[in-house]
Amino acid sequence: MTSPPAIGAAALPPDRSGDAPPRLGRALVRTGATLLAFLAACGLVLWFARDSDAAAAAAMLSPVTILACLALSLCNYLLRGARWVVLGRAFGVAAPARAQVLYFFAGFALTVTPGKVGEVVRLWLLHRHHGVPYTRSMPLLAGDRIMDMVAICLLALAGAALTSQYLAVTAVLAVVCVALLAALTHAGLLLHLVDWAERRVRRAPGLFARAREVCATLPAIGRPAVLWPALGLSLLGWLAECLVLMLVLHALGTAMGLGGSMLVFCLSAVAGAVSLMPGGLGAADFSLLGLLRLVEVPEAAAIVTTILVRLATLWFAVVLGFLALPFALRRK
Repeated sequence: MTSPPAIGAAALPPDRSGDAPPRLGRALVRTGATLLAFLAACGLVLWFARDSDAAAAAAMLSPVTILACLALSLCNYLLRGARWVVLGRAFGVAAPARAQVLYFFAGFALTVTPGKVGEVVRLWLLHRHHGVPYTRSMPLLAGDRIMDMVAICLLALAGAALTSQYLAVTAVLAVVCVALLAALTHAGLLLHLVDWAERRVRRAPGLFARAREVCATLPAIGRPAVLWPALGLSLLGWLAECLVLMLVLHALGTAMGLGGSMLVFCLSAVAGAVSLMPGGLGAADFSLLGLLRLVEVPEAAAIVTTILVRLATLWFAVVLGFLALPFALRRK
């Protein structure tokens, strides 16, 4: 899955509309190399397992199942793109909805690059083509990340409630949800926390100044007219990714209900976000595999499921981003 990045400020390019985003060409090369390495690793795993149950499990996946997984992932991206537009309007981003969705997809091309380059590109495109200042688009980025984390935590809570498993984790996720929702509705509390942190750290005044700017604007999406539609789109989008996991497991003959799929998928997504690795590389993969084994999914099915789910929910987004980026860059 495209693990939600940890909430934080990305390094922005200079405020000159003619400049290219930093390291764009190098980032694209790294993304392509990482994709090839991932595919090569998957190929090696399946090659060495060609006489084992893993190869037999992979053979059970029909083209219809794979296309259904890609369609569900596409639904997730479209719903989150619509949420990007809703949040942008709340922050006063004056750009056509179609263009904003295009920029949102273009950012996926750099999902697995360090430094949040993919997210920077979205803001840079808004600035380049529509003159949106970074001081206005930065809160959009923060709000987008918060909505992702709230939706994932809520789905994990629902999964835990349906399965009656991992109650301690459920309690932690409940606290996270409350804290993130409070961040959207109580800017004063956030500003006090930023001031307290600055007094303790006594460094990076520019970073804390930018944090204050973001905190002051977050209540714009805390209004019910914005919060509930954005949260609804987030929940539907990430639920589609949970359905990908359930669909693959059912195709492999392993029965797992919606609650279990929501819990496993969302916990692995949280692990990928907490790891701070771009796209949750490594952390989300091994977390998903480990959680599947923990709930007694057979090893062969767990391996094949992890590979296909990551291809459908992460690398499919990267491919779509590669297709969208040239159109976003050339847009007049």
